[in-house]
Amino acid sequence: MPESTYLDLHVHSADGSDDAGGSVEGYLKWIAARRAHGQRIDGFVVTEHRRFDLERDYSALAAKYDAVVLRGVEVETDIGHVLVFGVTPEFLSKFDLTSVSLPYADVFRTAWEMGGIAVGAHAGRPRIGCVEHVDDRGVTLEGVRVIEALNGGSNDYENGRAFDLAEARGLRVVGASDSHFVSALGRCLTRFDREIKTMDDLVAALRDPDASYAPMYLDDTKDGAEARPRPSGAAVTLTSGSGQGTLSDHEIEYDRSVIGKEIVVGKFEVTREMIADYCAALDQTNPLYTDEAFAAQGPNKGIVAPPGIVQSMRMDPPPDAKVKFGNNTIMAGQLHQYYLPVRPGDTIEGFAQVKEVYEKTGRSGRMVFVVRRTRFANQHGEDVAAMEQTMAHREVQAKAE
Repeated sequence: MPESTYLDLHVHSADGSDDAGGSVEGYLKWIAARRAHGQRIDGFVVTEHRRFDLERDYSALAAKYDAVVLRGVEVETDIGHVLVFGVTPEFLSKFDLTSVSLPYADVFRTAWEMGGIAVGAHAGRPRIGCVEHVDDRGVTLEGVRVIEALNGGSNDYENGRAFDLAEARGLRVVGASDSHFVSALGRCLTRFDREIKTMDDLVAALRDPDASYAPMYLDDTKDGAEARPRPSGAAVTLTSGSGQGTLSDHEIEYDRSVIGKEIVVGKFEVTREMIADYCAALDQTNPLYTDEAFAAQGPNKGIVAPPGIVQSMRMDPPPDAKVKFGNNTIMAGQLHQYYLPVRPGDTIEGFAQVKEVYEKTGRSGRMVFVVRRTRFANQHGEDVAAMEQTMAHREVQAKAE
């Protein structure tokens, strides 16, 4: 059986994408950490937004970490975003990559004619994925052979819609993280049942109708792991339950332009004094945070901050989706994730976004949920922590006297 290769085909870096915080070396360090946990990532493709630098070369850095680092580009077309692999000077001469509405059929055809391949990115997402354009505008998907059906930044419903489209149109499918920061790398990826070392290898596999490749989740790469089922694209039409989708004939009004767009909300430098003050305020006596000599012998080889210190820092407000629904807002949940230790001398920067807006209907009636996500990255571009907060908007009727 040929050697398998696990690649994340859709990654953004601070080198070329202004909304990304991860460095290429930071991603490579993350790969090393995932391997230590028994997960398999052999490499990734850097696909910067609307930009391709012919002179950039990551081969030496990739060799240092025994990984594959390839380069493509993500362009914006009239049916959403598209990944292009096998970019040549001739391809670049045909298109203005800064345009946000390139003719999709020209992009797919030109990439193919020049020996490369174009892939529909995050196909199930509203506006920037091709499913919506097929459903609403009757787009024929001329020249489209492969789409990204499993995307780490899309929810299960959106990914399910992409799988459904692929099945209906006979398209091949891949998976990728769409990572903009280090800890998201490999969240979804593609397993190729052949060795992929170069861009030529990758393009040859994607163009070959007999090649075997499949999208998968990172956890599924562990030995003995049971593969997660394919996400469902079935629309939710019931008046109760927990599925996402359109639950009403009345569309919720909110600012869709802010969804998924990160903004910088603050920066702070971590000092020993700050760590000591935080520990004193919480009566925290763990010697890993308070005792220099003890911490030097510990797993972090020195004092680190309690993970919750990032929550204590004053940040600017996150983006506002301006949801116009209901007269009552309640906290519906929080999720805290901690990835790397925070050390004295670190500079931590906060990035916030509205991750998604969705509806549900339950016993108390219709509700609209807004999920805001804030991630914290250090001066190396590595994510150290992330927090998600979900707020529920609902209509509460006044009780009669």
